[in-house]
Amino acid sequence: MDKRERAQRAKQEDALLNRVLAWIAGAVVLEALLLLLDRYYVNYRIKELPIQQALYQVMGVLAIVFPICFVLCAVWWFTSWRKDKPRALAGAGVTAFAVLSVCAVVARLYPNQTGVSALYVGVPCLAVLALVYYLYQHEFFVVTLLGAASALGLWLIARRVGHPVIAYSYLVVELLLIVAVAAVGRKLQQTGGLLTWKGKPVRVFSKNANYNMLYLSCAVAVLVQGAALALGSLMVLYGVVIVWLLAMAVYYTVRLM
Repeated sequence: MDKRERAQRAKQEDALLNRVLAWIAGAVVLEALLLLLDRYYVNYRIKELPIQQALYQVMGVLAIVFPICFVLCAVWWFTSWRKDKPRALAGAGVTAFAVLSVCAVVARLYPNQTGVSALYVGVPCLAVLALVYYLYQHEFFVVTLLGAASALGLWLIARRVGHPVIAYSYLVVELLLIVAVAAVGRKLQQTGGLLTWKGKPVRVFSKNANYNMLYLSCAVAVLVQGAALALGSLMVLYGVVIVWLLAMAVYYTVRLM
């Protein structure tokens, strides 16, 4: 490796580190805001009821404004991508408003300890997903994403009595995601991890990717959601998801060595 290649690699590693640090900093700030939300939105005192009511109205507005901002940033990002212009700022806006939209919608739909508790767990999980994406193989990121989707499905199934439309709509979306992952995985397996975009090959997975683990993760996700629908969202099903993700983490960590 010559001096130019080492400089280029060092630049890429610095950019990667900055992205990881940005995700960690964002997660810390958002967790701090959630603590304040928990204090004045969920565990408020009687004399603080006007504050809670005001926050409830604000969450209703933000649950509309943030998704609109997300769509506008997504259009901005897509336009910049089509014109081959810098899109880092647009991408940051898409990510930030996507996370804020989810937080606002959950806080509005579940204005109690349930919603805030889910966000307490969801924000660190999102940061972990980002770390996996930047530091591990892309196939492990997809496996982790399936595990996170399964855990969210279990959480919604446990609370489907109050919001059945949301729970079942999410399960349909999750099933479509699983089918898409399996189909794209099969295509990548046939092409050695490459997809063709505008006539050019794009590397998605590494050449030595283990697609069996990807298919098994899809099967685990389907079985867990099916068991939850039949038996209820039991804690043991969360355990199955966690154990599978830990096993995959060990497997893909060893492959990095």
